[in-house]
Amino acid sequence: MAKFEEVMKVNVNEKTEKKGNLTYLSWAWAWAEFKKLYPDATYEVKKFDGLPYVHDKETGYMVYTSVTADGLTYEMWLPVMDARNKTLMNATMFDINKTIMRCLAKNLAMFGLGLYIYAGEDLPEDEQAAKPPAGGAKGTVPNEETKKIRKPAQSVKDALIEAQETQIVLKGTQYKLGALPKVTLEYLAEKSKSEEIRKAAKLILQNKLKEEIFETDEPLPWEVEDDQGSDT
Repeated sequence: MAKFEEVMKVNVNEKTEKKGNLTYLSWAWAWAEFKKLYPDATYEVKKFDGLPYVHDKETGYMVYTSVTADGLTYEMWLPVMDARNKTLMNATMFDINKTIMRCLAKNLAMFGLGLYIYAGEDLPEDEQAAKPPAGGAKGTVPNEETKKIRKPAQSVKDALIEAQETQIVLKGTQYKLGALPKVTLEYLAEKSKSEEIRKAAKLILQNKLKEEIFETDEPLPWEVEDDQGSDT
């Protein structure tokens, strides 16, 4: 088994936490786990004129890291963002420090550690294949058959609930539209032969109430925005 595949099989779920639509991996745990797999691993925080970030008045702040292990070096970068995942135009050193460590965790994903979360999955490949469907499988390839959509809703919240409850058949298995992962919803929003399904999928993707109304265990990524990391 290639080392990359071995690292990809590490289940990191118990060391993540969600903030909004993003899932963050504890950088301390990630680095400790990575060193077990690559004892010779080193990392570097890139500096520019002695500062650990690049700043542009028009675009904000950006940090960079690189990780070297087993003769390979991968670089990564990440903008400094606020709690709403918007670029910070006036960042503090605390904001920059947090982003550097998140960038490091994201950097480790280039070697495979937690990469499945960035890809929109909730388990590594082996465990994913063995996981029974529970309202929607990650990475499902749409081949849909529309079941039934309820009567028009009276409010945005009701419309979102209606969209979430929409029944759809993918590869012979019935799911609720709201239980599908982001990657599948994006496909359906653009490619579904059913106008109703396209509208429902777009509503779920666009409406910020999705996370408030339906608590799901689906990490929409290391989604990316593909950010990953931890405050601690």
